[in-house]
Amino acid sequence: MKKLIDYFSSKAIVFKSLRLIDKAHLRTRKKVTIFTATDLKGNYHSIFIVGQKSRFLIKHFMQILELEERLVELENHNFKYKHLIIGEAICSKVVNNSKERGWNIYHDFM
Repeated sequence: MKKLIDYFSSKAIVFKSLRLIDKAHLRTRKKVTIFTATDLKGNYHSIFIVGQKSRFLIKHFMQILELEERLVELENHNFKYKHLIIGEAICSKVVNNSKERGWNIYHDFM
């Protein structure tokens, strides 16, 4: 978690609260780590860290969108900022689709 905080502080995003979400609450067994956070301005962030070894395709992004919908229902709040952290290669369709939906994608974390 300290590594995540340091990473976002280098991007000029400082959180006053950061909480790990249990995947069992979202009814998933995927290799994803999910955090919810609140920054100093009071904006809510959802952070998804994907730990898969293969190329991140559009079908994987659609699964992340389903998890995000479940997270909104669980937390009873819409998130202003949505972050997706990926360590492997990513499909160009995912990049375009995520920008249209307001997601921020990071490759340099892992």
